[in-house]
Amino acid sequence: CSLAGPGISSYADDPAGAGASLKPCLDKAMQIVPAEQQRDTPTYLGATAGMRLLREQNSTKAEQVFAEVAKAIGRYPVDFRGARILTGNEEGSFGWITVNYLLETLVKFSFAERWEHPQDTEVLGALDLGGASTQITFQPGVTIEDKNTSVFFRLYGTDYPLYTHSYLCYGQTQALKMLLANLHKDSPSPQQISHPCYPRGYQENVTTADLYNSPCVRAPSRAKPAQVLTVTGTGDPAACSTAVRKLFNSSCGVHRTCGFNGVYQPPVRGQFFAFAGFYYTFHFLNLTSQQSLNDVNSTVENFCKKTWAELVETFPQQKGYLHTYCSVAIYILTLLLDGYKFNAHTWSSIRFSRQAANTDIGWTLGFMLNFTNMIPTEALEQVKGHQPGLWAGAVSFLVLAIV
Repeated sequence: CSLAGPGISSYADDPAGAGASLKPCLDKAMQIVPAEQQRDTPTYLGATAGMRLLREQNSTKAEQVFAEVAKAIGRYPVDFRGARILTGNEEGSFGWITVNYLLETLVKFSFAERWEHPQDTEVLGALDLGGASTQITFQPGVTIEDKNTSVFFRLYGTDYPLYTHSYLCYGQTQALKMLLANLHKDSPSPQQISHPCYPRGYQENVTTADLYNSPCVRAPSRAKPAQVLTVTGTGDPAACSTAVRKLFNSSCGVHRTCGFNGVYQPPVRGQFFAFAGFYYTFHFLNLTSQQSLNDVNSTVENFCKKTWAELVETFPQQKGYLHTYCSVAIYILTLLLDGYKFNAHTWSSIRFSRQAANTDIGWTLGFMLNFTNMIPTEALEQVKGHQPGLWAGAVSFLVLAIV
């Protein structure tokens, strides 16, 4: 069930609104779950990077939002087991569980009509891009050197040592905010910002209060909260790429191999599913058919060179977010290539997808499978399909028939 509007963290100044925002989905759930099973249905609320940022910014407001959310769910006849903020590693690893559970790389129902661990099947990596954070999770095939990036699962009797890391502030909403803040800082005029990732002919006004309302960006001393900034698009993909690269520190520090900002990461390995923000932007640009990196680069560059008038004429229904698609596309390319260290050879291992097995991919299914204990740690037993008495009767009948 998709909720209209932003996430619950956006209701920091209106906590009751956070609870009310869940009502349409809860009402829908009550229509689906049989009435006699509702009170026994375990119900959880998990929150991710938006609430992690709000807790960092103002823990009191975060607690108020959770109190209102719990109150709203408490009005329904379900077994509510609490609301909690996931860690970045949990968010990444639950997305990994979702992908692999749906694609049956963890367990599948065999022709012999029993659940079995599939032989010679490689698990897939997971790439998630939200509004406030991005996650990478995969089975590296080497010893993980930094225990802070290591998570271990034992699922269906098989061990899975995984690498996972979540980069807070590197979700697409917060990354674009950091990009705009950098452009403001480098601008010769305190009230004018030239934006190379926005199309030529596009202009918008933003207040410094709205730009610097997140822990991910630090306001310069010269900025006054009520000051209005005029942002003007210049439609220059090369300059946009240069500006986006400045968000990433590629120095590895003490580690031999790393992702970015000095965080340890082994080399990427195996096939990957890229979902959420990765998929939506590339789907808009018709880049989800596993095109080559050269084709992707040329498509993004050509799109970024279009003027605002051309874009509005071509995509009249997309006007709300249309000016951001170039910057998000270049951000995704920079994140995957400069950040996570994919290259022209490993690019083909990434599949951009919204669904697997006709089900939306995200951390939520993995979260529920884990917290409702629906993924056993040990291998499932092979159970005979009939009672012993029936087997004895069948054998006796066969013997008599032969005689």
